[in-house]
Amino acid sequence: MKIFSRIKRDSHMLCLLGALALLPATPAIADEPRVTATGVKFEVTVADNVATVRDLLISQLEARNYAIINVLNVQEGLQGRGIEAPPLQLIEFCNLTKAYTVTSHVPDFEMFAPCRIALIEHDGKTTVMMQRPAHILSLLAHDKNLTDEGRATLKRFDDDLHAILDSLARGGF
Repeated sequence: MKIFSRIKRDSHMLCLLGALALLPATPAIADEPRVTATGVKFEVTVADNVATVRDLLISQLEARNYAIINVLNVQEGLQGRGIEAPPLQLIEFCNLTKAYTVTSHVPDFEMFAPCRIALIEHDGKTTVMMQRPAHILSLLAHDKNLTDEGRATLKRFDDDLHAILDSLARGGF
């Protein structure tokens, strides 16, 4: 009887170990990029260089009807002044339709346009940061001219930019 009990226990243990072997390793899960959202900004770090990330973001923004206003290579500008800096670029962009919907009700929104994404590279990884439209909404929330339509537009804008960075983090471009 003891032999059968031991065989049964050992076979349960082997099944459990086999099932655990199918699960992904914890370090791989911990290393996957994730978008961090604070009240002020979205941020994610991915394992690509600044140029690659810039091109991916520009492509994704244009696919979602955002106009690219300017791309500023800050590192290059600083090097021209004799200052060594890590790769740093700024992408300025705007969705004219969304901006018009908000500014037609609250002209103060123009202070925040165009939107900007900062890309900073360190050790072959690029950190992407951008101010959240939800933060802009919190700053303009008390404006008596901000309509429900304007609020909803800023909320959709916030969700859209989060989705772009989430897709970047998952490698979905």
